[in-house]
Order: sequence, then C-alpha cells, then structure tokens
Amino acid sequence: MIKGDLRKKQILETAEILFSEKGYESTSVQDILDQLQLSKGSFYHHFESKEQILQKICESKVAAAAGDYSDEIGLNGIEYMNHVLYGMFPLHDEGLSILKVILPFFSLPEGIKIRADFQNELKKTWCPLVKKALTQMIQRGEAYTIHTEKTAEIVMDLMNDLWVAAANEIFRSETESGTAVSPSLLFSLVNPYCNAIENLISAPYASIHFVDPESLVQMTDEIHRWWQAGH
Repeated sequence: MIKGDLRKKQILETAEILFSEKGYESTSVQDILDQLQLSKGSFYHHFESKEQILQKICESKVAAAAGDYSDEIGLNGIEYMNHVLYGMFPLHDEGLSILKVILPFFSLPEGIKIRADFQNELKKTWCPLVKKALTQMIQRGEAYTIHTEKTAEIVMDLMNDLWVAAANEIFRSETESGTAVSPSLLFSLVNPYCNAIENLISAPYASIHFVDPESLVQMTDEIHRWWQAGH
C-alpha cells in the first residue's frame, strides 16, 4: 500500500474508533489529528470534512456487508432473497455499527443528510444482489415481473424505508422513555413490508421473512446497553 493510501486508511480507522467511543458529534477533526499526530494540511489532503469521513466509513461498511452476502452458499430462489434482504437490513453486524454512529443525531439536519447518503449507498451496492435473487425466483417460478431491474430498485426503496422507520422507533423509545424499543413492535413493523415485497414480486404468501423475533431481541438489547453506556 502506497504512503498516501496508508495515511487515508489510518484516518478512517482512527475516526471510526473515535466516533464509536465519543460519538460523531462529540468528535472533532482536531481529535482525529491529535490521535494520529497529523497536521491539518495532511488531513485535508485526503478529506474535505468530518462528514466525508463518515460517508467513506459507511461506504466501506456497506461494501463489506454486501461482500459477505454475495455468495449464495447453496441457497436459491426465495431462500437467497431472504438471505440478501437480511444482509442489507442494517440492524446487525456492519450495518449496526453505522446505525450506532448515526442514531444519536438521527432527526437532526446533519443526521438526516448522512442517513440519506447511507440509503443511497445501500441501494447502489445491494440492488444487484436483489436483482440476482429476483431473477432466480422468476426462473424457479417463485416470482413474476417483466421489469426485473426496476422491481429490484423498488424492493430496495421499501427496505430503505423500513430500516429508517425501525431506527426512528428505536430513537424515540431511547430518548423519550429511556427504554429499549419493544422487539414485538419492530416485528409488527417488518411484517407489512414483507407482505408488500411479496405482492410486488408475486411471491407466495409468507415466503418473504428475513428477520426473526430472536434477532430483533438481540439487536434491541445491544443498542439499549450501548445507549445507556453513554453511546
């Protein structure tokens, strides 16, 4: 790795650690510089702003998660579609680490912009996998559409709308009552989206189910512990 790329990687890694420990809003560019003993000139040679750093971290997390789910691992058709939808739902693994950064300022203007950028990155990166899964379903007679690419984009729009709605419920519960959001509430939120995707692609009833209650319990517990620890 050449020197410039190594420095850029160091800045991203250090910023991610600080965002996780102190929170995005509480971390300044100077904090990152101090940690790496860098000059401002060196920092701005690679990045325009702290916001751009977070965008790049989001991009790398999304790409890493998509890479993990690109392999069909013996799945096909409906199974692979559920596998892909679970992978891109950013309430676990790499996606959850990004959500923890965004969540504390979710409803603020800067947070809304960053989450919109994250949504765009999710759609761009995961849409080919959704299209691949949808194509398999059509070939197996498990789905039907004559507009495969556009339908895959609409599925991604639904998924993006779903995770934002879920994150809003998490944010509201933690900030208004100081309690973990009810997993059953999130599960009831997920179900209509599963039905909508089934109807959109003409899939069998109850065939789309990519999040189970146990996973939601684990996720809500983890976020609540993190929130109570001062995020």
